[in-house]
Amino acid sequence: MSERYVPKIQEAAIPEDGGWVEGETSPILLLSIPAWEELETNPDYVNAYVWMYDREQDAYLFCFQLKDESEKAIAFISDHAGLLLQDEHAKDSFSMMIMNKPLQEVSSSQSVLLIENVKLVRHPAAGW
Repeated sequence: MSERYVPKIQEAAIPEDGGWVEGETSPILLLSIPAWEELETNPDYVNAYVWMYDREQDAYLFCFQLKDESEKAIAFISDHAGLLLQDEHAKDSFSMMIMNKPLQEVSSSQSVLLIENVKLVRHPAAGW
């Protein structure tokens, strides 16, 4: 059995833009995080992920660990990026496509990080 991932990260990025598109097998959540100048683009490099809920900020945190044990986190604050998680697409398994450019500037040839088979486990205290 694999060891459970417990994040040690201290800060989370807030997406500047995002939206849903239909993928071949599941919906894809597009996220623009320009603050991440360095972005790993090999999906096999994502080791583990976990959802957490921050009651103080009323935000879900998507934390993921890369194979080199570095970590990243994305904050989905309820009245900002959290609105994306309230969409019907987030009720089942979906993929996340993360880029470090504004969505309008991304071309199909640019590098993105794709994380597949993401499942949001909702926290009872969140209410959303």
